[in-house]
Amino acid sequence: MRRGLFGTGRIAIGLIASGALLWLATRGVEWGLVAENLAGVSMTLLALSVVVFMFASYLRAVRWRLLFTTDQISSSRLFIIQNEGIGLNNVLPLRVASEVTQLAILTLRDGIRGATALATLGMERVIDVVASTMILAGAFFLVPQLRDFTPYVLGAIGFAVFLIVLVRLLAWGSYALGFVKRIAFLAAFTAAIREVERARLRIAASLLISAVYWMLVGVTSWIVAVALDLSISPIIATLVIMGTIFFATTVPGAPSAVGTFEFAVVYVLAFFGIERTVGFGYAVVIHAVFFLPPTIIAAFFLPREGVISLGRGRRSAAAREGPGPAA
Repeated sequence: MRRGLFGTGRIAIGLIASGALLWLATRGVEWGLVAENLAGVSMTLLALSVVVFMFASYLRAVRWRLLFTTDQISSSRLFIIQNEGIGLNNVLPLRVASEVTQLAILTLRDGIRGATALATLGMERVIDVVASTMILAGAFFLVPQLRDFTPYVLGAIGFAVFLIVLVRLLAWGSYALGFVKRIAFLAAFTAAIREVERARLRIAASLLISAVYWMLVGVTSWIVAVALDLSISPIIATLVIMGTIFFATTVPGAPSAVGTFEFAVVYVLAFFGIERTVGFGYAVVIHAVFFLPPTIIAAFFLPREGVISLGRGRRSAAAREGPGPAA
């Protein structure tokens, strides 16, 4: 009962927040100019932006594959699984589906141990944060306007350092803390973290791929800007989309971050001197480029996974077998 009310409350808060932010993003927008800008978009460049983005997404899957030190799974399979989780997350009112879906598919369909799958998912997020923070720190010295965001940049660096220390503590705790060994899943999880953490060359390669991924995401955003005849540099486009993705994935919002995404794009572009009407048209197009491909992939592949029916089958089999012999 309480869980249902909590979920309903989160959905309501997200919808209200999205509506309010969408109103702020569209306030004062000249819709005739927006329509004119959208009508003049270069479809060739738009298609190119999707190709670049999908290549960047495949690189994410390659990065994820490097974190599997023992289990065998292909980058192509991980590309599908990754987009299934992201795509489902795009259409649900609560943004908890991505990792849960990926974890379920890996364990139920691909036979990956739960602890290993969870460890690689966690390490992937840590590497993502570290790589994006490195890019942000580098941009801090190249873009004078970022001086006004010094506290946020320092906060991002501090958070990345915290995550690195946390990974080190989890790896250390797998053999140094007695209570960890007494809890089967926790012991398996921390051991999996230790295995990944010890693969230093794989982590270095994953970090490099992550940096390239974020750069390609920035290139995607810049190509869309060129398609709309929006005069921003590749580095500004990268900063805009990084800030937008961070905001849209942390602030409660409607499915597909409608409203929160547009607000973030319009706000950050305004900081770099782009007026609201132009910025909103760009926000609509870049939103579609980033959200539609994984959603389409999820709609096509997810029904074929059969994760729900497989999970039910396993639970039914366990129920038929009954409890094991008494110790």
